[in-house]
Amino acid sequence: MWALVLASAGLLFTIAFPVHATTVSTPAALQTKPRVIILTDVLNEPDDSQSLIRALLYSNDIDIRGLVATTSTWQRSVVHPEEIERLVLAYGQVLPNLRVHSPSYPDSQALLSVVRAGRAAYGMSGVGQGLDTDASRLIIAEVDKADARPVWICIWGGAVDLAQALDHVQRTRTPREVEAFVAKLRVYSISDQDDAGPWIRATFPRLFWIASIHAFNDYPRAAWQGMSADTVFPDPGPDTSLMSPPWLDAHIRVGPLGSLYPKPLFAVEGDSPSFLYLIPNGLGVPERPDYGGWGGRYGAVSPQFGLHADTGDTAVGHDGQLHTGNRVDVWRWREAVQLDFANRMQWTLAGSYAAANHPPQVALQGDQSLEPMELTVRYGDTIHLSAAGSTDPDGDGLAYRWWWYRDPSPPLFAMTPQISAPDAPETDITLPDQQVVPGEKVYHIILEVRDRPKTGDLPFVRYRRAVIHILPK
Repeated sequence: MWALVLASAGLLFTIAFPVHATTVSTPAALQTKPRVIILTDVLNEPDDSQSLIRALLYSNDIDIRGLVATTSTWQRSVVHPEEIERLVLAYGQVLPNLRVHSPSYPDSQALLSVVRAGRAAYGMSGVGQGLDTDASRLIIAEVDKADARPVWICIWGGAVDLAQALDHVQRTRTPREVEAFVAKLRVYSISDQDDAGPWIRATFPRLFWIASIHAFNDYPRAAWQGMSADTVFPDPGPDTSLMSPPWLDAHIRVGPLGSLYPKPLFAVEGDSPSFLYLIPNGLGVPERPDYGGWGGRYGAVSPQFGLHADTGDTAVGHDGQLHTGNRVDVWRWREAVQLDFANRMQWTLAGSYAAANHPPQVALQGDQSLEPMELTVRYGDTIHLSAAGSTDPDGDGLAYRWWWYRDPSPPLFAMTPQISAPDAPETDITLPDQQVVPGEKVYHIILEVRDRPKTGDLPFVRYRRAVIHILPK
């Protein structure tokens, strides 16, 4: 159930905390665009081209600093930068319309200027002294810039060009300089699709790296399969209709860019979780893979290492039943993800702002930033949470949903908070009065806000997260 109110109604609610509660905002890193370099084995099958089209529609929210055509186990001796260029040129055709809805979309020429052909060799056979490429040099140059933002490397195929960049840095810099270089990198790889990724992690074990870890080529085990594997292997949990040919034909394969969205050979867009993880929507926190978001949820394998591997979420599926597993981390967000994509594709067609829908801006306790709001309370306390001040740029009505995201909470901690009005713009959260196990406990409360568009039937969903720390008794 969703409670409907008008965003423009100017409703205000009292914010009441227990006297010993405090609020703390995390640093404003989520307010800036993440720097992103995409390594793609494009044209090994159609799904990379699908993901590229989606990524281009998010180039107003992520700062694409490199588009590298690379190899993989599926495509070992050839790369296809021309496919990247073809799709960027199509993006350029719809750019005037996109900028009506978000002026921060980049020039197509700027994107073309960062397209690179990677090493046309498989994995570590293409890494070593004298094997630098334009792609590996681009990675080094981007990391070396005087920019405090980390560089996210989204690896959709093999990692040969990242491995070459790191090999070059290791050969030519001091250990301290290498450490500083590695500290600026973040990697989200769609499993390992060559032997370069495992080499990098073994050589630079503290490098921040998100990946599904499983036997080589055993890709059905990976969390990212939650993007669409049910279109190939039936699964009653996710809503397969949102990845079906009729839905994609109606909502995605439209206009100069969308018409290039290819039919799948296997599953759809297996690579997209790598950048969906970074979309600033009020839900995900890139530096906290354990928090969960559109790109899945991952956990550190050890405090001593940078690798973050699959975890498991539990969610109610499309069939009304509870499902638990690593794919659930991804497919639980599918409706919001697909609606967002479809709305953006409508932007490519709509030459006026009024002709399309736009996402709401969510306020939590009067704060409209994107960072989680951290609250410190005690067992048994009641916290009043309010979405007053949430707005919609189109003046659409808004629907609210408050819910406990249990999975990021510590394990063996099953006590449920009471949410007094889960479908209202304000609610009270009452924490358990008993301390089951020693130590501080954490609850993640998610506020979902969905608009009710006057134009079309495709709502946007945005979020805020409250992280509630319960002090030990």
